[in-house]
Amino acid sequence: MPGHLEKRHKSSWTIIIDLGKDPITNKRKRMVRGFKGTKKEAEKEMARLIAEYETGQYIEPSKTCLGDYMLRWLEDYGKPNLAPTTYYSYSKIVEKHIIPSIGSIIIEKLQPMHLQRYYSQKLQTLSNRTVQYHHRVLKEALSHAVQWQLLNRNPADAVQAPKNKQKEIELPDLSNIDRMIQASKDHPDHIIIISAVFTGMRRGELLGLRWQDLDFDKNLLYVRNTLQRLPDKGKFFTEPKSKKSRRQIIIPHFLTNLLKDHRKKQLEERFKLGHLYQDHDLVFPRPDGTPADPGTVSHRFKALVDKIGLSGLRFHDLRHFHATLLLAENINPKKVQERLGHQTISLTLDVYSHLIPSMQNEIAEKLEEIYGHRFGTEKRKGQ
Repeated sequence: MPGHLEKRHKSSWTIIIDLGKDPITNKRKRMVRGFKGTKKEAEKEMARLIAEYETGQYIEPSKTCLGDYMLRWLEDYGKPNLAPTTYYSYSKIVEKHIIPSIGSIIIEKLQPMHLQRYYSQKLQTLSNRTVQYHHRVLKEALSHAVQWQLLNRNPADAVQAPKNKQKEIELPDLSNIDRMIQASKDHPDHIIIISAVFTGMRRGELLGLRWQDLDFDKNLLYVRNTLQRLPDKGKFFTEPKSKKSRRQIIIPHFLTNLLKDHRKKQLEERFKLGHLYQDHDLVFPRPDGTPADPGTVSHRFKALVDKIGLSGLRFHDLRHFHATLLLAENINPKKVQERLGHQTISLTLDVYSHLIPSMQNEIAEKLEEIYGHRFGTEKRKGQ
């Protein structure tokens, strides 16, 4: 199958490949693609296109609809490169939303207005944040379509994604958290609840915690694994969601002592079960040592808080409470970010921004105390 290059600019080429005659029209067919790079790179790309065409792997843009492309993108790119939970959520968005709505549009005819209309329709039933996620999936998939020479440009680049309406997190006060802790004393998840309140760890991080990750002498624990569960995959361990999520957390002495007691009781139960116990070295396993189910932990927690009149409080809110407790005590937001394992400090500030204004008065008073006398603006007695 012959092919040749035509130089357009300094580092720009046109790849032209002769595809033979069309059996119906008897006219010659050609594949024409633009390429930026060196001549050697262009020749390599031409060889790749010829090989794809000859082996039946070539996708002709004029015949490929968005839905088919998205499914192929998930299979060829998503499975090898995305985290299992991310791949699962992307797949559900593609199958449940994108394909039924705009999946029939030929990919090379996809316009920004198609995407903008799709977002507008979805905003009628979905939150801004969810539609933002749809935009992220489409933009990522279509950027690969550009790289793979199926599109000349990414139509998602020209579309304004819905702005995220940050909802202030509503949390119970310290007295209610204390009441919840007291009510959980005889609860099977008592120690994991306390650990969530005083470490800010995610549910999956706690369930993935192993005894080898704890250093009792230094009051340290290391976040190295997370336990996840997917409908089509069951329970599985994976690394934390980002590099920042792999972290060490210094814990208070009382929590170290509680975990030591928990370890002792666990060993006693393990001795009773004998060979029936499956040792995975987990800090918070099921009674037989096997990994706990994340959903079961959340359901049991809901039953507990409903019973004491704190309906609506989720297990994940214990992480939020930990963060707000630290920020209310004027702990540096950067330190809070590191403890929570947020990728960036901007994420921490975005989530808990409603707490920052309440800290401004203390900052202003401190500045007044230090510098007020220099400018004659210090508070006068009686004011």
